[in-house]
Amino acid sequence: MSYEFINVDKSTTPGSGAAKPKDANVGVFRSRDIAVWPLRDSKGVRSVGDFVMVSGKKPIYIYMTGVNQQPTYETEGEVDAEQIMQKFVATHPGDELEAHEFFQNNLGEDLIIVYGSCADNTKRIYGTKCSPLRLKNSFKNDKEGAGHTFTFEQIQGTRFVPSFWTGNIPYAAPTATDVSIDMLVANGYQYKVEALDTTAAVSLSDFDLVHGDVVTLIGSGGTDPATLSAGDLTEATVILKDGTAWTALENATISLEVVDGGSTIYLIERNRS
Repeated sequence: MSYEFINVDKSTTPGSGAAKPKDANVGVFRSRDIAVWPLRDSKGVRSVGDFVMVSGKKPIYIYMTGVNQQPTYETEGEVDAEQIMQKFVATHPGDELEAHEFFQNNLGEDLIIVYGSCADNTKRIYGTKCSPLRLKNSFKNDKEGAGHTFTFEQIQGTRFVPSFWTGNIPYAAPTATDVSIDMLVANGYQYKVEALDTTAAVSLSDFDLVHGDVVTLIGSGGTDPATLSAGDLTEATVILKDGTAWTALENATISLEVVDGGSTIYLIERNRS
């Protein structure tokens, strides 16, 4: 990791220390269903790229009362053995069957939590690939009300704080496409490129994504898979690390960030697998 020892000034945002409204729909992933993870950058906190799910799997969301969400982390351990423990606690109101089924069928599962703010598009990822979260629940139904208190916490600490992420939670399956992609918000942010026996170049036939969006291509292979090369694709200019073309092998992925350069829209590679 690369980090320069720099000042941390007071935020220029008025009231930056005040409580911020949180998105009540919290994303929950089963760790074993994630095929590709966003990667932390050189400073170790911001994650870039997308979650790509195992075929046929997807995350879910759970309504968790925004004002009651308590994302925290603490440092534990003796000198020279410090580690970070991540924890997310939130309430789900009511006594419906589905909430009890969620707890019953995820007890002992390795989970990842993604929650968002209503103040901006930055999300937080709780749990890591090697140290996911485990679920505990406290339920009550008395004169004060009915509801669950879900607690997601790490069993094993790591050296990582929860990461900052601006990607999109893949609640829908990737959009199947040929090599000429309609890269539109209506089609989502992940595209499964067709398998080919005779290679062809990936191109953009339509495009309406905006600055900061992250889009991921997933390969389907074939005898001679499709390729994505750096350069002008009319709708956007693709910039690839070291100029290296991407080949749409079976389950290969590449995540690209949209950067609005004014007269030119760029798709800049952030990670590949």
